[in-house]
Amino acid sequence: MKLQAFKTLLCTAATLGVLALTGSQAQAFQVGGWNYAIDSFNDGTEWDATNKRLVVGQNSDFEFFGMAFRVLEDRVVFAINSNLSLNGYDLDGARNKKISYGDLVLNFTNTASFDAAQSSLFAIRFDSTNDTNVKVVTETRTIDSRGRAKVTKTTRTSPLGLYGGVTTNSLTNVNSGYSSHQQHTTEVAKVGGSASLGDLDANNSYFAYNTAAQTNMKSGSYLGGINMLGAADFRALGLNFGNFSATGNYTFGFSVDRSLLPVGNFMASLFAECGNDGIVMAGSTAVPEPTTMAGTAIAAGLMYTRRRRKKQEASA
Repeated sequence: MKLQAFKTLLCTAATLGVLALTGSQAQAFQVGGWNYAIDSFNDGTEWDATNKRLVVGQNSDFEFFGMAFRVLEDRVVFAINSNLSLNGYDLDGARNKKISYGDLVLNFTNTASFDAAQSSLFAIRFDSTNDTNVKVVTETRTIDSRGRAKVTKTTRTSPLGLYGGVTTNSLTNVNSGYSSHQQHTTEVAKVGGSASLGDLDANNSYFAYNTAAQTNMKSGSYLGGINMLGAADFRALGLNFGNFSATGNYTFGFSVDRSLLPVGNFMASLFAECGNDGIVMAGSTAVPEPTTMAGTAIAAGLMYTRRRRKKQEASA
């Protein structure tokens, strides 16, 4: 971490920061009301067709830097910092000639096992260019002039928003992607990178290591819409990925009605549709108590610095 960024972290965290530990591997950082998961800056891969080599890290269009969330009185806000644009990555070999973000999947049911929570997951579709294909049927009831009821059904395909009762699938095989988490980790290491999944190690017990990243919703019931947020919204809410030297080309996010989500602990996961990078974040939708524990905040900064140094040494 750069010295100035570290100083900024300490100053901000001295009044509002707290380190939250979830399980033996997950480490999330809270600064100014935001909970951050910071991914490896050296594990997003992209194939350089001109030079016929694999590019990894900050020069890759698939590098994910971090994800954050904040619980407000009536909304839960999510933010992503990444090199992947919401317009997607154009590629002839992809299903719709474009590789996009998958869906943000929220697991409140079994935070120890992704597979065990299938059919009870929540998910947010926020990227209109992705390959998610879930039919949503809505009914509108009207009364005509003679007092007769009429029900009109409207079918939409995967509107942006929050879904419940979700099952997922992997679309990496149709988007020129990796066949498993293990393959991704291995290829990253071959070109000098170091893979991680934000709050989880690349090889973890939450996902099956020899299976492909679960990128998109397969089925689910539409619960409600989301509000896409811009730079001005995030400035007003105090979001600052720069505290962790997360310098992705794009920062974007959205909010969802808090009443539509359970109150409790969750694991959030997000992957590119090719599986070239992904990130997991541990959190809770319960409103956190304010804290002025400067010592704990400083410990968060120091622990983050140690983690970054170890990753840099391992990849050197």
